[in-house]
Amino acid sequence: MTIMQNTIKYKAFILLTAVVAFSGCRKIFNLPEERDYLSTRADFTVKTFDPRLGRTTIRQGIFNADNSTFPMTFEIVNPRFGDGRDASDMLAVRPTLVWTSEYTGKEASIAEIEAKRKLEPHPMVEMRNSGEFILWNTATRADLKPADSVIYPQDIRYFDVKITNSGGSRIIKNLQFTPRIEVPYEPSRDYNTITGLPNTSTPGGKTRIYNYPNLSGTIRGESTNTPFQSPDNANTGLVYMYIRKYTGDGANGSSLRFKFLNKDSVAIDPVKFGDTKWDQLVHGFNMVKTKEYVQYDVAYPIPLARIPTRYTAGGPENYGGGSEAYVEFSFSRLGFNNARETGRISTNFQIFEKGDWEIVFHFKTVNPKFENE
Repeated sequence: MTIMQNTIKYKAFILLTAVVAFSGCRKIFNLPEERDYLSTRADFTVKTFDPRLGRTTIRQGIFNADNSTFPMTFEIVNPRFGDGRDASDMLAVRPTLVWTSEYTGKEASIAEIEAKRKLEPHPMVEMRNSGEFILWNTATRADLKPADSVIYPQDIRYFDVKITNSGGSRIIKNLQFTPRIEVPYEPSRDYNTITGLPNTSTPGGKTRIYNYPNLSGTIRGESTNTPFQSPDNANTGLVYMYIRKYTGDGANGSSLRFKFLNKDSVAIDPVKFGDTKWDQLVHGFNMVKTKEYVQYDVAYPIPLARIPTRYTAGGPENYGGGSEAYVEFSFSRLGFNNARETGRISTNFQIFEKGDWEIVFHFKTVNPKFENE
C-alpha cells in the first residue's frame, strides 16, 4: 500500500515538474501564450430583424460560433441606411429597466416588484456577449421611424457586428434592422399596425375591426333567452373587447381596470359576475370595486416577465408559457327546471406600455341575462 502511494505521489511530482518546466521553457524560448480560437466561419444564422418598437425583443440562438472560444464580445459598428446615411441613432443610450432578481409572480406589493428591478444605461439596440440581438422597450417611434407599408431600400437600416476574443477579431457585415410601429397591447386586431389608428377592413374604409373575448359555458341573452354562440355572432349577440387607456378619477399612472358595458353603453355592475375570483385575477394590488369597474395598481409590462404564474395563460404548470396574461370572469344562474348555468368571459392579453389601462367587455347588441328563471 505504501509503495503504491509513493508511486502515485512520484507520478504527480513528475507531472507538476513537467508543467512548471514547460511554463519556464515558454518564457525562456519566448514562445507565444496560448490564444483563443476564432473561426473564420463564425456567423449569424439570422441577419434580418424587424421587431416591434416599444417592447423588449430578444432573438436567441442566432449565432453559430463554429467552435470559436468564449468569452467573446459583440459590438455593433457602422450603422447606416441603405443609401449610406448614418443610422447611429439606433445606438442611443437610454435608462432601461432591467431585472436584478428573479420575478416569481408571488411578490406581495408593487414595492417588492420594483425592488427586483433597476435602471441601467443601455443602447436601444445591442448585441449581448452571447450573440443575442436585443431591442429594448425604450425604443419608440419618437426615436426611430418605423417601417411603412412599403419598405424602400434606402430606408432599411444596416449594421455590422465586430466579434472579438483573445484569438483576434473579425467583422460580420450587412445585418438588417427594420423596426415596426409600436403595438402597445395584444390582441390587437382593432389596431392598424402601419398608422397606429383604429383598424378598418380596408385602407381608408369606415368598417371597424374589433377584438373579441372568449365566451364559454352558457350566457343567455336577456331579451332573447338564447345562448350566445360566439362573441362575433350577430344572430345571438356581439361582444366587443376594447383595450384602451383611460383618464380621470382613479388614474395614477400605473393601473389596470376591468369594465363591462351593456348594449346602451351603460356600465354593468361587476358584482353581477359573482363567481369571479377577483383577488386572483391579476398580479395587482389595492383593489377598488365600484358599480362601474374593478381596478388594481399594477406594474408594467403585463406579464412582467415570461414566467408562468397563476396570472398567465395555462397557469404556473404551463412551463413553456408565461408570455400572456389571462383573466376570466364568471357568473351562474338558475335556468329552467332549476338547472344551474354558468357563463364565462375570458381573454389572454398583453400590455407593453406603462399607463392607466382598462379592458372593456361590451355586450354590443344583446344584454346578458343574470337573473334566475
